[in-house]
Amino acid sequence: MPPVDLFFCPEINNPFIISFLCKADAYWLAMRKFLTGISILIVSSCSLMAQGEIDDQLRVMLRDESTFGAFLNSNGFGANYRYGFWRNARNQFIIDGDFSYVKHPKEVKTTVAYDYSTHRYVYGKQHLFWELKGAAGWQKELYRKHDKTGISVRLFYSGGLSIGFMKPIYYEVYTFSSIGEATNKEYMKFDASIHQTQIGGRGPFFMGFNELKVLPGLYGKTGFSFEYSQKDAIVHALEAGISLTVYPKEIPIMATEKNSFLFFNLIVGYRFGKIIDISEAARSKTRKDKRQQRKAQESFSQNQVY
Repeated sequence: MPPVDLFFCPEINNPFIISFLCKADAYWLAMRKFLTGISILIVSSCSLMAQGEIDDQLRVMLRDESTFGAFLNSNGFGANYRYGFWRNARNQFIIDGDFSYVKHPKEVKTTVAYDYSTHRYVYGKQHLFWELKGAAGWQKELYRKHDKTGISVRLFYSGGLSIGFMKPIYYEVYTFSSIGEATNKEYMKFDASIHQTQIGGRGPFFMGFNELKVLPGLYGKTGFSFEYSQKDAIVHALEAGISLTVYPKEIPIMATEKNSFLFFNLIVGYRFGKIIDISEAARSKTRKDKRQQRKAQESFSQNQVY
């Protein structure tokens, strides 16, 4: 999709379409820079795989993956759980579960000038917003590591549903007398008529949960995973990708800024977990047998080092 030039589209006069095209143009430019960086990482990974200590570990052939991840994105942060079902030597069917906190890009935290003991707050913020996402997709191994210090490069993509949770924010609001003395304190939602000097900080976190609202949406993401663990049974990976979440209406995070129904994000994260042997032989083993096998593998690895 090439960048959109609205000056050559005089027939477009719908504000909704113009807003959408402007966002698409900005997202395309960000994606192009992001994919350029990913391409550099892949090329670097391929060169690294050509060197290193030969991997002589006993490898699990039929393998599922169970991993946890933590990530930062363009508008917040979150955690992830992923289970990968073995399909063949290079492909896994994956189930993803995400929980994330979403910020508005124009949030600015401030403190009360006359009372530094109060909690910092964001002036104009109307709602806290969280997302619970479930998705299914595929993970494909593009480059396999052949030694202990190598890097495996994997492409993943998935899509599914997102459930958004909106909780209203309460502010600590003071009423002052004519001589500047605080005469009353109450907790109120944001109102533009309230002067900022009347705000004494944010209210209690749990206030407003009885007014929680739920909003369903659609979600998709794709990216690359760079797995670098030196043990075959353990997963350590760095990930980078993009995601898109769409809701049927704008999410009113801020009362003083323009909000959106569409969230495009660049994602970076760390993932860790383990390989699960799903062969019939592994399933028939007891926990004691598995412990003895792990000890034997560790002993074998140590002997190879010395």
